[in-house]
Amino acid sequence: MAPMSLRPSEASEGGAFPRGYLTVTAAKFGEYHYMTKDPQGNPTPALDENKKAIVSMAAIITLENETGDQFEQVYSIGRPDRYTVSADGQVLEGGVLSKNCNFYKLVVECVNQGYPEGNIKDNLSETFVGMSAYWDEMDNGTRKLIVPMSQLTPPGVNGTGPAATTAPAAAPADMVAKAVELVQAGIAANGSMTRQQLGGEAFNQNLDTANQQALMNVIFDESLVKALAAVGITLDKETFSA
Repeated sequence: MAPMSLRPSEASEGGAFPRGYLTVTAAKFGEYHYMTKDPQGNPTPALDENKKAIVSMAAIITLENETGDQFEQVYSIGRPDRYTVSADGQVLEGGVLSKNCNFYKLVVECVNQGYPEGNIKDNLSETFVGMSAYWDEMDNGTRKLIVPMSQLTPPGVNGTGPAATTAPAAAPADMVAKAVELVQAGIAANGSMTRQQLGGEAFNQNLDTANQQALMNVIFDESLVKALAAVGITLDKETFSA
């Protein structure tokens, strides 16, 4: 390992969190199950004061720096049962955006940095993918929030790609297969299964943190709907049935 330089001119501007000139490369709505670590360092569900798993509807946004490093940021929106997510994970229905949620604070900071509010669409990717800015931490109560601080360029401006032309990353095939198995088991036991129930089953799987979150993300991915259709299972609003 090379020795650390002590020269001020070679010092980094920040730590491991996303800081600097970053571009949004992917965005989707979905349930986010917050994780923590137990005393042994193993991933475990984060619990609230009532010992219930902390789950939120959220905007999950991928930021990429100039060297290709990616950072996934989660901006909470509210209780998942208040919203319905479109099959492609791009549109929320059934709720009103709360001024108290982190996603609202993100959007406000985007507008403060020059994003025209009239250009903000209901579709998450059309609004965010391709947007670039200088991002950094903002005080947000007891936690920090990563938001644009300056140099914001909306999608489609100065060569940044419009979101509509950016294809979402494919969901991991093994996690799609795992989700199909869980839905089939749920239908076999109860005749049908809701997305919320699938989220609960997915959350209880014995997986490492990365695969656990990948499985949770699959629940709202179009690839799962297609895989289920191939085995005779359809999605009606939020309920899977054979």
